[in-house]
Amino acid sequence: MTATNTQPASYCERCGTLFGAGAAFCRRCGSPRPTIPAGPDRAYPVVPSGAAPAARPKPVRLVLSVVLSLVTLVTILTVVAVSETPAVNYCHFACGTRLGPRLLGEAAYVSPEFRYRVEYEYPFRLANQSSSGVEMYLDADNAMVFSAVPGSDVNGAIQRAINGLNTNVVQDLRPLTPELAGAEIGYVPGSGEAFSATFVAPGNNTTQAVSVVVMAATQANLTISVLVVGTQDLSSWQFLPLGLYLGEYFDFEISNTLWPSQS
Repeated sequence: MTATNTQPASYCERCGTLFGAGAAFCRRCGSPRPTIPAGPDRAYPVVPSGAAPAARPKPVRLVLSVVLSLVTLVTILTVVAVSETPAVNYCHFACGTRLGPRLLGEAAYVSPEFRYRVEYEYPFRLANQSSSGVEMYLDADNAMVFSAVPGSDVNGAIQRAINGLNTNVVQDLRPLTPELAGAEIGYVPGSGEAFSATFVAPGNNTTQAVSVVVMAATQANLTISVLVVGTQDLSSWQFLPLGLYLGEYFDFEISNTLWPSQS
């Protein structure tokens, strides 16, 4: 016959855990079993919060916490970097540290009405200036005309420039290209067209093959157009390439047109 363990039930005096049958030590904290049996009026001590060892975080939770912290840090750095990115500055020859006003050309036309600026170099000379535009000449059959109007109708500006040609000296206009690739004024992209024509010299009626290039661009509700008439040399393919024999001269003035926001 097997002996029955009649040891009364009792609780650990340190952590309150119920002792198992025949257990001499607490299975939770290791304290020895009390000799006084548990009773209905006996109060047992409560373990202080600092006595029990802190639970260790699970590895998965720790990894997720690190990943979320890294994502938050990258997001903050990205937002700061984007907000601090400098805006495009059309500074032409004055790029770099801003120590003063932009380096401007010595000779320039400035529109009193629209405040855009066209810098030019010798041997160009100005003629027929107005509040909105100007004519520039190299010689009788090499000239360019700048004009500006409020609004953003680029095609309308191109057509007005063509209609303004003096048909007594520029005749027999024939398209060279239906659309001018890379057209721009003052580095502002625009549209344009190119033509072949005959220049009739005033007075002696001698003729000369010329190229006619017209471009227009718009910015901040202002549209600027430029019309170029120049001696034609289709074998050289200078300036965009449209057969303008003196194309490099015209390119300087068109590239160095400053819009009101740039000057």
